[in-house]
Amino acid sequence: MYTVAIINQKGGVGKTVTTVNLAAALKHHGHDPLVIDYDPQMNATDWLMGREATEEDATIFDSLAAWEGQNTDEYGFANIFRSSDAVGVDFIPSDRRMAAASFDSVIGRSPVFPQQFRCRVQEFRTAQVQRNSSSPKNHDYCLIDCPPSLGRSIATALAGADGIIVPIHADRFSMRGVSQLQDTIKQIRKVHNDSLRILGLLPNDLDLRSGLVSDMQEKFEEVYSDVLFETSIPWRSKINEAATHGKNIMEYDGASDAAARYRNLAGEVVERSRIATAA
Repeated sequence: MYTVAIINQKGGVGKTVTTVNLAAALKHHGHDPLVIDYDPQMNATDWLMGREATEEDATIFDSLAAWEGQNTDEYGFANIFRSSDAVGVDFIPSDRRMAAASFDSVIGRSPVFPQQFRCRVQEFRTAQVQRNSSSPKNHDYCLIDCPPSLGRSIATALAGADGIIVPIHADRFSMRGVSQLQDTIKQIRKVHNDSLRILGLLPNDLDLRSGLVSDMQEKFEEVYSDVLFETSIPWRSKINEAATHGKNIMEYDGASDAAARYRNLAGEVVERSRIATAA
């Protein structure tokens, strides 16, 4: 299972929309993605489950907090993921306690911090290998919808990720944000995860009518040509409409150019992850 964190410390760049629609596009290509909502705002949870998580729902927080505890097996990924009837992909919900994980919580105080997520991913991979290969549940991609932060909980997520996708807007603040994120990645590589790499920067939610957007796209291509996805996602009302109706763009309007862009993106993700795995 190749694990991808969708991350940008800047809010409003479309991380959740990217995560859910990319998952649907990967499924369209014949893959079996798992989405993990790592954001205490629970937008992906609300989208995929149709409501916010309650204290009766097992969430990603429970899985991390229970690591090495009495309930460690009960809260393993294999036991807490659920299927989204609305979108058609499997997911693990988040809850509001994840907000505290960035500061001082059971996750932050744990002696194995920030290795819990990495251990849970490895545990899940091992469980999948041990299961019958004909099992209908054999997730080959895991997409993590991260909050707009570079706090301690993000370090936990990146410690367990193989690659990173960074949705960006065509503005100078995104340029600055990418530079800050690269510094964070270098630190994670040194201490926790030396194989972590940027899978790609994704120009997202672009108003192609704007000359400024075109200028910034050229700037990104000049500075980050080695990691920029060939696919970009333009602003389309149908993308927002699909999310509002709790659907993915492939289901909402599979013939649209927006759906085609996400399918293209999924193809690039598959190709780049294969190259990374082989390297």
